Amino acid sequence: MSRSYRIRIPIEVLLSNDRLDKLGSYSMPFDIMQILPADQMQDLLKKSLLAAGCTDSEAGLVVPCQDGKTALIDVENRTIKIRVPVPKEYETGVYEEVLAGVNAQIAQALASGQQLGGRMSEHADSLLAGQMASQLRDLTMEARKVLNAALKDTYREAIREKAAQIGNVTNISESSEGGSTRIRIEVEV
Repeated sequence: MSRSYRIRIPIEVLLSNDRLDKLGSYSMPFDIMQILPADQMQDLLKKSLLAAGCTDSEAGLVVPCQDGKTALIDVENRTIKIRVPVPKEYETGVYEEVLAGVNAQIAQALASGQQLGGRMSEHADSLLAGQMASQLRDLTMEARKVLNAALKDTYREAIREKAAQIGNVTNISESSEGGSTRIRIEVEV
């Protein structure tokens, strides 16, 4: 009677670095309404994101994340770049009679710096793709919430600045209803 064993396989033996990079990252564009000139809108958005808890880095504004995940907002290029860590190992079950052969294949692949082929790699790829897609989706939704709130603040401030260019602002009122925000500005010309 055969026994089943759980073995851990280094992920780089199953999938190429290019495939691993694609599994763990995602990039999404976003738009900014041009209420004011583009550079002013970008500055206002950057200030709003910093006020929301993002930190400035060379690559863009980093949204606070947990567990090694990163969400980066590039205000100039108007993109959100998401990255989640890919597991270092893949765990699978093998039967006792093939255990020695599989271990030998793994050792040979590690020594030669190549990937294993066949069903094991295909199964790992499809399983990890599902896990990574779910994590990327969740992180994208979190980062998008932060960005949407910052865009709302940016538009509010841009509208106020635009109104001030027209004349003397005498009254500003805001109301929110059903996901919409209305800003009423009275300007004395």
